[in-house]
Amino acid sequence: EILSTNSNEFTKTELTTLSKEIHQKASNLFVLLENLLEWAHVQRGTINLSPQKCSLSEIIKHSIEIVNPNAELKNIEIINSTNDSILVFADEKMIDSVLRNVLSNAVKFTPKGGKVVVSSRILNNSKAEISVVDSGIGMSDALRNKLFTMGENVGREGTDGEKSSGLGLLLCKEFIEKNGGRIWVESQKHRGSTFRFTLPLSIV
Repeated sequence: EILSTNSNEFTKTELTTLSKEIHQKASNLFVLLENLLEWAHVQRGTINLSPQKCSLSEIIKHSIEIVNPNAELKNIEIINSTNDSILVFADEKMIDSVLRNVLSNAVKFTPKGGKVVVSSRILNNSKAEISVVDSGIGMSDALRNKLFTMGENVGREGTDGEKSSGLGLLLCKEFIEKNGGRIWVESQKHRGSTFRFTLPLSIV
């Protein structure tokens, strides 16, 4: 409203700052709405699991591309250290949603100038483990233990005042378990967080 009625009163720098803030708020709202729609599908049983052989690195690259604009606003570097040769047997859209949620959270709770590292490895020749490590504010054991539990209040503000509902992580748990994996988090206050999840390797 301010831009539409008083745009002539702002300098170019002020307009740039405002447009970046609007973009960030719109992106956060979009993620929330997308999570709500996907969660509704899960609860109604109308979401179909379609696992297939997928390139893990391609899914990760796509997810980073989606999240990177918000990271750039905070001068946060997302480093991709994944293994290009890993193939998983999973629903590509679900895993993309999981990665976008986990990466968005990492950016949200990392201060300006920080970094997020995505890596992958093979476990016991049967599963792939994906890790998203951030240099953010971390969390207490009490909060960590409630993250993937329905009905718990885990919402908190990001380092730039970004809102968080915790719904995305519940969705992540649903999607990872539907694909035969598991998800967990390792974290300490002021020492960053590491989200890990596993997926079955493709045997084709």
